[in-house]
Amino acid sequence: MHTDPQFPMGFGLPAAIGAAFSGGPAILIAGDGGFQLNIQELQTVARNHLPVKMVVMNNHCLGMVRQFQESYFNGRYQSTLWGYDTPDFQRVAEAYGIPAGKLENANDTASALAKLSATPDSPYLLEVSLDVMTNAYPKLAFGRTFGEMEPMAKPLEMEGT
Repeated sequence: MHTDPQFPMGFGLPAAIGAAFSGGPAILIAGDGGFQLNIQELQTVARNHLPVKMVVMNNHCLGMVRQFQESYFNGRYQSTLWGYDTPDFQRVAEAYGIPAGKLENANDTASALAKLSATPDSPYLLEVSLDVMTNAYPKLAFGRTFGEMEPMAKPLEMEGT
């Protein structure tokens, strides 16, 4: 399954479930914030034993908003670094009866991916721990056209309100 940036945050898990119902398996790669928007759908995955492979990129903050706050608001991180937290996604998945693992060291990537793909007809969640200040690039630069992306293009000055 492929999610395009035009889809809203939180769309990934329900879309992966739909893809699995249509003949799966489905692979989801989601950020921690987007995944939490529909985390209750883990029950749907478990109840129907859907072959959804979930990779949750966990930087323990709302990363895209934090990046925006860093670029445009002098690092005022309210509700991204300050006032936001994530659960242990591995334990949440296991609470639903979904096998899960956690990747915290890049040297363990091959073994983590082997566990993710070991049972193609079953669900699995892999939580990938990232540094809290990890940025996503390329990214649309404020005030620029679609083809002008950060970090190559610099954002235009924000308009005063």
